[in-house]
Amino acid sequence: MDVDVEDAGSFALLTDGRCVQIRAALPSDWQVVHDFATALGRSSVYHRFFGFPKYPGKLLADAVCAPVAADGPRPRGSLLALLDGVVIGLAEWIRGKDPQEAEIAFAVADRLQGRGVATLLAEHLLDDADRAGLHRFTAITQAENRAMLEVFAGLGIPVRKVWDHGTWTVIADLKLDAAARVALLDAAARRERIADDASLRHLLAPSSIAVLGDARGAAAAAVLRNLSGFTGPVFVAGPDGGDLATDAKVELAVITAPPELAPQAVRVCAQHGARAVIVTSTGFDDESGHALLDACRRSGVRLVGPGSLGVINTAVRGGLNASLAPGPFAAGPAGVAVQSGGVGLTVLHHLSRLGIGIATFGAFGDKYDVSANDLLMHWQSDPDVRLGLLHVESFGNPRKFAHTARALSRRVPLLAVDPEQSPSQARSALYAQAGITAVPSVGALVCAAALLAHQPAPRGRNVAVLGNTRGMVNLTVQACVKAGLDVGVARNLTPAADTPALTAAVAQAATSGTCDAVLVALAPTVPAMPLDALARQVKGGNIPLAAIVADQADTVTVLRGAHGVAVPSYNDPATAAGALAAATAAAAVRDRPDDPVPEPDRVDREAARLVIESCLDATPRGRALYPSERVALLEAFGITPRHATGGDTRDVRRLTITAWQDFVFGPLLTCAREGDSGPQTTLLAPAGASDLAALAGRVTSGPAAAEPETGRLVDVLARVATMVDVLPQLASLRIDVLFAEDGAARVIGGDVQVIPARRKDPYLRRLRRAPVE
Repeated sequence: MDVDVEDAGSFALLTDGRCVQIRAALPSDWQVVHDFATALGRSSVYHRFFGFPKYPGKLLADAVCAPVAADGPRPRGSLLALLDGVVIGLAEWIRGKDPQEAEIAFAVADRLQGRGVATLLAEHLLDDADRAGLHRFTAITQAENRAMLEVFAGLGIPVRKVWDHGTWTVIADLKLDAAARVALLDAAARRERIADDASLRHLLAPSSIAVLGDARGAAAAAVLRNLSGFTGPVFVAGPDGGDLATDAKVELAVITAPPELAPQAVRVCAQHGARAVIVTSTGFDDESGHALLDACRRSGVRLVGPGSLGVINTAVRGGLNASLAPGPFAAGPAGVAVQSGGVGLTVLHHLSRLGIGIATFGAFGDKYDVSANDLLMHWQSDPDVRLGLLHVESFGNPRKFAHTARALSRRVPLLAVDPEQSPSQARSALYAQAGITAVPSVGALVCAAALLAHQPAPRGRNVAVLGNTRGMVNLTVQACVKAGLDVGVARNLTPAADTPALTAAVAQAATSGTCDAVLVALAPTVPAMPLDALARQVKGGNIPLAAIVADQADTVTVLRGAHGVAVPSYNDPATAAGALAAATAAAAVRDRPDDPVPEPDRVDREAARLVIESCLDATPRGRALYPSERVALLEAFGITPRHATGGDTRDVRRLTITAWQDFVFGPLLTCAREGDSGPQTTLLAPAGASDLAALAGRVTSGPAAAEPETGRLVDVLARVATMVDVLPQLASLRIDVLFAEDGAARVIGGDVQVIPARRKDPYLRRLRRAPVE
């Protein structure tokens, strides 16, 4: 049997947070499968075999571990689930008379039933079936075998059940429409969140901690100092953990040991019960990095790092500061996820300075395992997190990140640093589609956080600008307009305005019902404008209030008043307007409607697959499709190419649609108008209907643009997005589209480059397989 990297092994989490390995069964697994089946209880044997065979171990091992011929369609597939190297479950499919249909069966160790083993295996079996070209699963089960029926119900895919003489035949159609795929994805995301949250409890709320490293070193000393408020036992040991007390019961370990000793330290801590480790040390190369991750996977331990600053959770009694960042840290609304320790220290410093408390903080370093994805999932069920701040340098699974963030952004405003700030860049596209508001710098992140943490979220983009000089008012108005805000009121209160005048003007603007935020811009004047009026005299309202103080030393600070009001104060109109615009955009995401992925009609995926396979059979390394092949591929997705004719000279618009496979971000899509040299908007495929419509609207805008034209372009874009998403062999695709005066869209040319590639489900529940993935 030809075993690829996928079959060689993935690790995933059970509902209780334990880490299991999922991999293909091999002939060499005969004995472990035999032992697994022999240990099954009578009920499990009966449900698996519909009776009590004399030798269930031999029967199951012979079937599951039988060699499979490498040539032709695979007749069967078998997956094992292993915990601590011991088989705890298996799943298999056997192709039937219909080559697109297979019967499936499961078996789970009695002691692990009810922990999500079968459902996890079923998810990976679905992925394996997709790669094997299967379109239907059937399963025959007894009426009393509720667990088997619940596996299908838990997957979230539609099934038909047929009753026949005491047994159910369950039929699952794997060719899902867009709505069914969304339901499947949402169900899988819920299961992953439950499992992930269970595993993170050992990291964020441990009952005991061990610190391993050189006690004289700065890192170990800093961690121990920062753990002084932790109320549980803290154990200390050397770099390899060899001197860890024999009776030590450890849940979380912080390892500051050098790379060559870190894997052994992990194994020792796991033997003492550790379920999570933080590795602060750096300098791991490929060999030592793989050794560290392998030690964690084999031990069922979640890993933060290496090169991690650590984690903070103020919800733990006494506070948990398992990090190198000096505290103390007050409890508050901010969840912070960063990759760089230096960025993490900077953000923590400014949040403390601005009086913004922390709920949870994680700095993940090289993020071999735990990443921002995990913390986003945790925030979904953490009511203490009311504001999310992110700085992510690289992505292991961008599409899963986007799906998780999109769900969270409906409850929590999310801000992320994106220095590129370009719609043509994949990172910017990812944040936009995920509902994350991107800001250009860490400073901008902090400035926006000050507004969202201390003031009500803006309800719209209409701003009232009040100032004490005409110049400050004009500068602030211009900054607001440049930031994309609408200025409904602009008043110069003059330098003569005193505390009552300022208070009355702010109150009038805030209660007028015509504005969504108030900016008060103050220049140093004689007599001086009383700054304390903003905090001491102005009571908290339903719209945000911010100050601009031109001679203020800090970029942003907070003015505090007697009524508990905290007013963010900026030293520049552009900074204040940028912070308000970011806060407005982040708040607006909560009201954004669902954006379903369109389901194009007249799509023949089998015909498209045959075109690709025929090309790769003839040229295994890949090539550009011949014109006839390109036409056949496009027609399989409902796109009919046409030759340009003399009548096309009056075409009003020529567009180029481009799609390609990015190594990190997956399938990407863009569209540009002929002659347009500006930055193009990039979308991650598949894209939602409103994202596609926005892209189409941008490239068809102008005097000649018409709604039917935009609608036809959206349809073509949706078909191309679907094509590049479901066919990973499409390395790149370009088609030229003409929009004629009669409103018809004509595809007149292009090119398609095909390479050998295997589909990887970005939403499949699995942990990262390598330090760099």
